Amino acid sequence: MHMKSFPYEKISFQVISHLDPRTKDIVVRRFGLEDEEPFTLERIGEKHGITRERVRQIVEGAMEDIRENITESRAKDVVEDIFERFEENLKEEGHVKREDLLLENLRNDSSPFHVLFFLNLGDQFLRQKETDLHHPFWTTKEEALETVPEFLQELHEYFEDKKEALPMEELRSIYKNSKAIAFSSLLEISKRVAKTHDGKWGLKQWPEVHPKTIRDKAFLALKHTGKPLHFREVAEVIKGLQSRLSSKIHKNILPQTVHNELIKDQRFVLVGRGKYGLIEWGFLPGTVKEVMVEILKENGGLNKDAVIEKTLLQRHVKESTILLNLQDRGTFLRDESGKYYLKRF
Repeated sequence: MHMKSFPYEKISFQVISHLDPRTKDIVVRRFGLEDEEPFTLERIGEKHGITRERVRQIVEGAMEDIRENITESRAKDVVEDIFERFEENLKEEGHVKREDLLLENLRNDSSPFHVLFFLNLGDQFLRQKETDLHHPFWTTKEEALETVPEFLQELHEYFEDKKEALPMEELRSIYKNSKAIAFSSLLEISKRVAKTHDGKWGLKQWPEVHPKTIRDKAFLALKHTGKPLHFREVAEVIKGLQSRLSSKIHKNILPQTVHNELIKDQRFVLVGRGKYGLIEWGFLPGTVKEVMVEILKENGGLNKDAVIEKTLLQRHVKESTILLNLQDRGTFLRDESGKYYLKRF
């Protein structure tokens, strides 16, 4: 839906025009109304020779003065229209929205600081400050100031227990709070949760959600493909996934670099010439012979065909390589029935 564009800069200076020069300067600097970063309370206090607390009191008093003055000024109707637009946008987003995303929604071509000024001016708009759990957000529902952080903590604990990324539909089923709040807006607010390349959600600390290194991206590439790949193929899959990942883009994904990283990480198993699988898929580490030893340890005596079959499930090699290893009489023994066993020392 197309929303009306407002000249926020013009209107903001109009509604503060009645303030005395010092108060106006403090408000302008505090909210960044002259297109520069908002000043801290301390910095404004230093400029005017007053305490941080006194600056806060002046800003608070000025905002109340502006609200009262608007009701009798020519700007009343346009300010009410601005507030109505803000309320409509928040309603569409489920009544809560991460601050930076809300400002981007509302700003048009204006400075986001002017939008932030009007959000602070409207009594109906409530802000929850940033914590280590979530980004700052705005809401029109007072109860959301408590329920949203509580839910995000609950969600974080749920993921820690579940230990896997989940689709949106499954996450909705565990959400027991106000149904009026859009689930997608809640997830955006969280600092600890992010979307995977395939649209699921999980903890940012997980490599499959927020892969930071080439190794993590290689792990994700194999998980995404679901089968062993040559290291050159792994590099190509990483390149294809980069734009869909929540982590930084590695500009140079060289096959040899990928190969070097795969060798160093115990999550990966070399299953053939240059081809890697994941140990979590059940691949045994080690050489072909070491894998054959483990197979016979687990299964006891096996005939030639069974040894070949089980070894080929673990390694992408030629049958002749397996047969050559079976000829190692220092490791393998064959009985009269043709079954192979491990030599006992």
